[in-house]
Amino acid sequence: MPEVPEDWPATAVARRWLSGALAGAVEAVVTMPFELTKTTQQLGTTRVTSKSTPYASTSSSRLGVWGTMRYVVRHHGLAGLYYGLNITLVQTAGKVGIRFTAFEMYRDFLSSIGIPASTFSAGCLAGGTEAAIWITPCERLKVLRQAQIGVRDPIHTDWVSSIRTILRQQGLRGLYRGLWATVLRNGLSIGVRMALYSHIREILRNVHGKQRASFDPLIAGASVGAITTILNNPLDVIKSRIQADAQGGRSKTLRYTSTWGCVKMMVRGEGVSSLLIRGLPARLMKISLGQAVIFSTYEYAQDLTRKLF
Repeated sequence: MPEVPEDWPATAVARRWLSGALAGAVEAVVTMPFELTKTTQQLGTTRVTSKSTPYASTSSSRLGVWGTMRYVVRHHGLAGLYYGLNITLVQTAGKVGIRFTAFEMYRDFLSSIGIPASTFSAGCLAGGTEAAIWITPCERLKVLRQAQIGVRDPIHTDWVSSIRTILRQQGLRGLYRGLWATVLRNGLSIGVRMALYSHIREILRNVHGKQRASFDPLIAGASVGAITTILNNPLDVIKSRIQADAQGGRSKTLRYTSTWGCVKMMVRGEGVSSLLIRGLPARLMKISLGQAVIFSTYEYAQDLTRKLF
């Protein structure tokens, strides 16, 4: 990670936010098919609408990652793999910009007051901040869109109409369904990622004799992405289920009234494995690749923006 500056000029804040936003946008485009596949598997069904089968469902969890992708492409075209891309671009660019800016600010502050393990602590705080400010409402909109692939009369056809529907029927709280699961998932994940990333980069520097190799951020980013994905998959499954609930329009009932209630219903109805491994292969591919892209793009963008301003 870049060194903490002695002062905190506005240009440094702008540089970190722009670098993070660029990294997030690139990551969103590259990994969107895996994101769509992950969410589809976590929700449990892939829906198909056609003249011969007006409304049919099959278990996406049984199809696997590539099977689910082929299923979506066969029935909805390549564009089906990019359902929700517009809100994902906004979400990912915004959240990564917030993440790196907040991380540096928190780490600088915690280090100045002598808090131990400041990298981990600053990462947790940055992850919680991005989740509370940005990720939760964006992921709520994205999950609602992805949950309606193949539905004959979809309620959520674009993110603007989705916002209007949710605010009208459920109020602001409707946009923040799954908040606590998202804050917990992101806070712990970013804390672990930032701490592990620094350690892995140090190990790689020692291997290279203190020289900086261009592929180090890719290796370190992919490694921390894989580790944190395995650790936080249960929270991500819970978040997706809660956020796909209460879709608005004709659907007024809630299956999950709380995070703990969602856990109990899933374990009772689908078993513990539904929390541990539902959507995990797609998430491993998506997040390992995504973190490799984010960290490498961020470091490249940091070098570029230092030359520009």
